[in-house]
Amino acid sequence: MFCIVLKDAEEARRLMFRRNLSNLLILFGSTPFVFFSILSIFSLNNFLNYNIIYLASLYILTIVSFICGTHWGIFLSSKKITINLFIISNLLTLLVYFGFLILSSFAFILLSMLIFIVLLFVDFFIFKNDMILLNYLKVRFYVSLIVLISLFVLLFNSF
Repeated sequence: MFCIVLKDAEEARRLMFRRNLSNLLILFGSTPFVFFSILSIFSLNNFLNYNIIYLASLYILTIVSFICGTHWGIFLSSKKITINLFIISNLLTLLVYFGFLILSSFAFILLSMLIFIVLLFVDFFIFKNDMILLNYLKVRFYVSLIVLISLFVLLFNSF
């Protein structure tokens, strides 16, 4: 009996570590956005000889693709979700990519802010379909808020 309880406690500890690690990694994902916004506050427009708007834009492409990829994985493993996350994630990824290529930097950052909001609504929808935990949704909400504020600060100070 004691061995079973010990095994269950170890399993719970591993699960808790995995959840805390994923939350920490999600939070760390917002670090470049905060960093670039701080640079913009101090009117430092370049970092490593690259324009910070350009660097932030590249990171936006990466993060949007990553979040859309997680939605693919959730959709693949679910029969409950009634919207097609394949189409939504592809449309959002292509929209941010072509926005990067075609739009001015200012318009691209605004578009990206809108896409981050849409991605958060998609996560809320996924949560309502019992596919993600409330804890994950809360972390995504707070990190999205950090990212949106950082992008707003970057816009305000760079243009």
